[in-house]
Amino acid sequence: MEKAKLMQLEIEKKRKLPKEVKNNINTIIFQNLLAATIIMAYFCLINVTYYNFENNIFEEYMKYFALGIILITVIDIEIAYRKNSIKLWIIGGEFLISGIVSLYIPYIYLHTNNIIRIIIMILPAILVVYYFLKSYIIYRQKRFHYQNNLSDVKEIMKYDENKSYLEEESTKLYKVKTEEEETIKKVILKEQAIRRKNRQIASKKQSINKNTKN
Repeated sequence: MEKAKLMQLEIEKKRKLPKEVKNNINTIIFQNLLAATIIMAYFCLINVTYYNFENNIFEEYMKYFALGIILITVIDIEIAYRKNSIKLWIIGGEFLISGIVSLYIPYIYLHTNNIIRIIIMILPAILVVYYFLKSYIIYRQKRFHYQNNLSDVKEIMKYDENKSYLEEESTKLYKVKTEEEETIKKVILKEQAIRRKNRQIASKKQSINKNTKN
C-alpha cells in the first residue's frame, strides 16, 4: 500500500511536463511562429510596396513576391515530405494559400472597392490572432495527451493495487483455515490417544480379574 502511494505521488510530480515534452511543444510552436513571421512580413511588404510605388511597378513586384512565396512553399513541403511531418504539411498549406491570395492582390488593390482592400491589408493582424490561437491549441492538446497517458498508468496501478490486496486477503484466509484444520486434527489425535490408553487400562484390569478368580 505504501509503495502504491509513493508511486502515485511520483506520477503526480510527473504531471508537470518533462523537458522532452516541453522541447517538443516549443519546437512545434517555434515552427508555427516562424511561419507566421514569414507570412506577416510577406503581406506587410506587399502593403508597403503598394503605398510607395506606382501601380505598374507594384504589379511587377507582385510577380516576384508570388514567386518567392511559392519557392518557400516548395521548400517547406520538401522538408515535410522528408521528415514525414504533418505539422510541416499544414504550414506548407498555409504558405500555399498565402501564395494563391497574393496572385489576386494586384487586382484587389487596384480594381476593387476600399472595403475589400482594407480587409486584405489587415490580414497580417488577423494572422497574428490565428497563429496565437493555433499555438495555444497545440500546447493544450500536447499537455492533455501527456496527462491522459499518465491517468491511464494511474488506473493500471489502482487495478494492480486492488488485485494484490485481494490476493493478500485470500492468503490470510487460507492461513487461518489451515491453522484451524491443524488444531482440529491435533484434538482428534489427542482424543484417539486417550481412548486407546483407556482401552489398554480396561484390558489390563480384565486380565487381572481373571487371574484372581483362577
